[in-house]
Amino acid sequence: MAYDLLIKGGRVYDGSGMPPYLGDVAVSDGRIVEVGRLGTTARRVVNAEGLAVAPGFIDFHTHLDAQLLWDPIATSSCWHGVTTVITGNCGLTLAPCRPEDRDGILGSFARVEAMPLGVLREAVSWEWTTFPEYLGRLGQKLGVNVAGLVGHCALRQFVMGEAASERSATSEEVQRMKAVLADSLRGGAVGFSTNQNPVHMRADGKPIASRLATDEEILDLAGVLGEFNSGSIQISRGSLGIAQPVEEALDLFSRLAERSGRPVIWQTISQRWDQPGLWRRLLDMAESTLAAGVPSYPLCNARLFNNRFNLKNAQVFDDLPTWKEMMFKPVEERTRLFRDPDVREKLRFEALEDKRPSRFSRRWDLVYLIKAATPENRHLERKSVAAIAELESKDIIDAFLDLSLEENLETLFQTSNANGDEDAVAEILSSPATLVGQSDAGAHLIYDAGYGYATRFLGHWIRERQAMRLEEGIRKLTFMVASIFGLHDRGLIRPGMAADLILFDPDTVGDCEPEITHDLPGGEKRLIQKAQGIEMSIVNGAVLIENGAHTGALPGRVVGNGRRAG
Repeated sequence: MAYDLLIKGGRVYDGSGMPPYLGDVAVSDGRIVEVGRLGTTARRVVNAEGLAVAPGFIDFHTHLDAQLLWDPIATSSCWHGVTTVITGNCGLTLAPCRPEDRDGILGSFARVEAMPLGVLREAVSWEWTTFPEYLGRLGQKLGVNVAGLVGHCALRQFVMGEAASERSATSEEVQRMKAVLADSLRGGAVGFSTNQNPVHMRADGKPIASRLATDEEILDLAGVLGEFNSGSIQISRGSLGIAQPVEEALDLFSRLAERSGRPVIWQTISQRWDQPGLWRRLLDMAESTLAAGVPSYPLCNARLFNNRFNLKNAQVFDDLPTWKEMMFKPVEERTRLFRDPDVREKLRFEALEDKRPSRFSRRWDLVYLIKAATPENRHLERKSVAAIAELESKDIIDAFLDLSLEENLETLFQTSNANGDEDAVAEILSSPATLVGQSDAGAHLIYDAGYGYATRFLGHWIRERQAMRLEEGIRKLTFMVASIFGLHDRGLIRPGMAADLILFDPDTVGDCEPEITHDLPGGEKRLIQKAQGIEMSIVNGAVLIENGAHTGALPGRVVGNGRRAG
């Protein structure tokens, strides 16, 4: 028979974790139809000799909810072998949403995920009210596949209005939320997400709506997924061991899984400099929970959690009360207060001496100046704040604030409090309990770029560090994710499965350094990240990316439950 596409002579990693084999993959009508040693009759034949052929990667932790409206190929994710993205994480979605609640919804995205509010207001057209209507709008024009979680913030705001960010829900309001969630699942949602991170706020300083929910409310909503026997639950409680005691958090995750009978994906296990033994404790508890038969999966990442910031829009200090207060002041007042000696003394104590746990490491030798705003200070780039303070014979906080004030708070810094110990990270990544992927694609647009989590995983951790076999790493990026999120026709190279495929060179695959571009609506800037070694990405049988460039095809679709199953 004549196939639409025939991939010849590649080393097939089928997603199951089985050893690879040399073979061909044939595609027709968007599906894999044959695998093995095949003929040469096809509309297009691709020579894959020397390349790995694998299922497309599924990026399950994104915030592309808005970006997909103007960027249907999900730049930069599509360059890294991602063929399916899951939106609606951390309790944040653009639907369901009534007209009067739009500012609250956009304000949550703007502050929590560091998205420019002006860009969101310009680009989000609000052609929907319900979650199924939002999925319908996305499905009109897609390059990658999309599956969506329903965010708890939107559910609460839809039912409670502004009271959602002010109080707990009544039993009647919880029942109404459950009904809206059920309608969303019928209309294609693949689950529910919630977020009680105590530092997550809206742009107006109010807590995001899901923070006001009780555990019982969250459990009741999880029960809706149990009634459908479908969908997954994603939950963030903030930095475990800081925002909430570890045992208390993991007990809730287990109760959610038991109440719903559905997989729970929780954030997160990472190595932290301020709590060096915490990752081991969390990993042991997670593995014990899974061994007991509870489908509760910790999320982890293959990259450093690099946080780029300036003092016009920094979130890295949100655990420190005076710093947090300053960051919600108007810029003019903030500038004046940063010069005040009494304010500086409070800032100094919290950022240097305070012993309370914090997401900020208080390691100023790990805070680097990466881009000066004035030519006079370019010689300080790539130096740590601690080194700059020593060079200028100043106190660390004085050096940091003086430099920022001199440059109108536009000095760009970078720091990381997590995943710097590579031996620890390798053990976390290789655990059978962990899900690899926290790209946050679509969020933190000028401060971080995690699009390349998969290519870094394949290149740095598997090829260079040999943390696991390549076939096992591919399983973690494909079949494991598809199984947990119920995308049952993806994640494997088998006849009948959707033809989401990537071709890559195992000897060169990797992530590139992020770079700035000005391609957001209105010409606003953001970070993008290119890949190396990814030769081709195929979505539903059509070539989406070839040699790093978009072919112009838009073969993506909404995938998931109900009438929108892909």
